[in-house]
Amino acid sequence: MSNSTHRVDIIRIDEILPHPNADSLGIVYIGGYQCVVKKDNFLVGDLALYIQPDTIVPATEPFKFLWADREFADGTIPERLRRITVRRFRKEWSEGLLMPLKDFHELYNWNNQHAAGGLSGYDYYIGTPKVSEGDDVAELLGFTHYEEPEPVPNINRGQQYKGLPKSLRGWFWYILAKLHIYRPAVYGADQCKAPKQFCPVYDVEGFKNYPRTFSADEDVIVTEKIHGSNARYIFTSADQKMHVGSHNYWKSEKSTCIWRRALKEFPWIEAFCRAYPNHTVYGEIVPTQSGYRYGCKENEIKFFVFDVLKPDGTYYDKACLFSNEYIDHSKLVPILGVGKFDLEAIKKHIEGSAKSTLDSSHLMEGLVICSAKERIVRGPGRAQLKIKSMAFLEREGKNK
Repeated sequence: MSNSTHRVDIIRIDEILPHPNADSLGIVYIGGYQCVVKKDNFLVGDLALYIQPDTIVPATEPFKFLWADREFADGTIPERLRRITVRRFRKEWSEGLLMPLKDFHELYNWNNQHAAGGLSGYDYYIGTPKVSEGDDVAELLGFTHYEEPEPVPNINRGQQYKGLPKSLRGWFWYILAKLHIYRPAVYGADQCKAPKQFCPVYDVEGFKNYPRTFSADEDVIVTEKIHGSNARYIFTSADQKMHVGSHNYWKSEKSTCIWRRALKEFPWIEAFCRAYPNHTVYGEIVPTQSGYRYGCKENEIKFFVFDVLKPDGTYYDKACLFSNEYIDHSKLVPILGVGKFDLEAIKKHIEGSAKSTLDSSHLMEGLVICSAKERIVRGPGRAQLKIKSMAFLEREGKNK
């Protein structure tokens, strides 16, 4: 679990490096991230907004260039066009988007005469920033974090409509969905109440946000990050009941969703949960994302465990989890390496177009670095961080 949120930070540009293949472009480093920028848009010392990959930008004036060549009858800009991704400009990676502070009127304190309409020309725009370097403006400006859509269960009220509904009941749910009162595959027969036991939404922060988390003498375990659908399972002693959840929601016993299907197809999940009541098993179900089958045949699914939360709110040490003491090794996410932390060696696992260790027909999404012994650190919370493959991020950007 992560204890922080997806940020959009105000940064100060310390240096603009030349782009090796384009005179009009420059390269700016923000922590561990690299952004390609137009030189004319920035000066050294300027304040700017850094927008990380997988951020959804608001449908506002500064971002119109993202969909300038598109027209939409209802005026609604699809989320897929507002998702910031990784791209290459003249063979150089650009991770996210860097925007001049001056593009955002609401981030300035304006002269009183400006508000009253008493200024004109250049003086009309005189104002002082009301934000400082390091401030997070995600909530203020309406940025959100992209999440993979959940697989849709095969039930009438959970179907995602293709075209227009063909019945009165269909029109009823269709209209509710359009009004954002009903959310397909989440509400209705598919969703239920959460268990009373603490079972938080699971997330892992990016390594580039916290590059000093691990020291060279620390024992770490590096695992493959799987591009599927997050799942959580727990048997609670209070109600003697098995609970099944996706990343954000808990699934009804009547649901035909993939999370309930996995529980039926893999009885060892419930057997483990009953043997260790009030322990939450976290894992990834595949295949749920287009193009990433992980060796599954037609109509086959797989489930890979990556963590277990104890009743006291702490997690098992990764060294114990991956030692086969609790769960058979074949049921865990693949291990890429075990040993002392060595960033350069670790990054080699995802260099170029590295393939998944489970299926050589598609890219590896990335990796997760975990301290072998459970450890809490300032910032990300737990000493475990992810690094996504640049080739994977570029592919996702092209497919949006």
